[in-house]
Amino acid sequence: MEYAKIGFIGCGTHSTNNLYPMLKYARCRLMAVCDKDKALAERNARIFGGQAVYTDAGTMLDSEALDGVMIVGPPQMHYDLGRKVLERGIPLFVEKPPAGNLASARELADLAAERDTIFMVGFMKRFALTYKRIRDFAAQGRFDPSCGFFRYMHWANTNLEPMLLFMAIHPIDLAISFFGEVAEVASATYNSGRALCLAVTLRFASGKWAQLMLGCHGPRIQEHVEISGVMDGKDGCFVVDDIIQMELHTAGRSGVDLTPSLPEIAPTFDLDDIKVWRPDFGLPNMGQNSPFLCGYAGEIREFVDAILDKRQPTPGGEECLEAMRVIDAILKKPDGTTKLSS
Repeated sequence: MEYAKIGFIGCGTHSTNNLYPMLKYARCRLMAVCDKDKALAERNARIFGGQAVYTDAGTMLDSEALDGVMIVGPPQMHYDLGRKVLERGIPLFVEKPPAGNLASARELADLAAERDTIFMVGFMKRFALTYKRIRDFAAQGRFDPSCGFFRYMHWANTNLEPMLLFMAIHPIDLAISFFGEVAEVASATYNSGRALCLAVTLRFASGKWAQLMLGCHGPRIQEHVEISGVMDGKDGCFVVDDIIQMELHTAGRSGVDLTPSLPEIAPTFDLDDIKVWRPDFGLPNMGQNSPFLCGYAGEIREFVDAILDKRQPTPGGEECLEAMRVIDAILKKPDGTTKLSS
């Protein structure tokens, strides 16, 4: 089997817990680990099989013949070090957000295009098993989504910009993964002084739409998604709670009785109206494993496979910027409507 030689920059808590462990599920070898804190780089190299340790990214890039580089850290680090990677024509993966603002993220995408290389952002929810399954149905022509509702609550915050860049970017990109290019953004905010709430309606180029209810009230992250449309010729709705449980509701009899008089009513109970999928945690297996359920394994596989297959990943290039375009529009007009140019 062919393997891609990967260099990894950043050894913080998130990357160490959620991304490094996923490398073993992709066709890659961890050739180099880099962090300003040498002890952290040595730790991750030891745990995850890194062949070399660096404290300077430029030195690593000049010393190693790498097929791809992953960068996980603050947005400015993604931009600063991402440029160094792309300038050398090396495929790049950065965690979300790709940069601190739309203009900087666009620089990375444009540089990747100039160097004819890969630029991918780690929107892992696209690769969560439940959401991927819904998109697979759409790709097969079995499901035609028409509208969506996304509720995403997380830890308290009263600052709109970090709320959007670090947390709300997830459901924004997830909506884009179902419906495509955004044509119009309408948003409304409310700040209680303790927490910020944001309502967003996205109108897509297709004419379809999605509503996002975003808030910072929860003691933990809570996620609820509904995608309505036509499934196998029936009106239907997929409902996903906290990524790991999915229901498919299709139009059936559902207890509706159209008999003309009360004495003639004969209630129905159609078990085919609702189908439910959820993990069987009582019997651990890879299909029920959290990194796969949440999408971390899938996003790294996509990056590595794109390198080896010599193709663009999904999301890649311009598609990585779509969520940043929406965030930019909300920041410029938190209470109002903005039409996005194509």
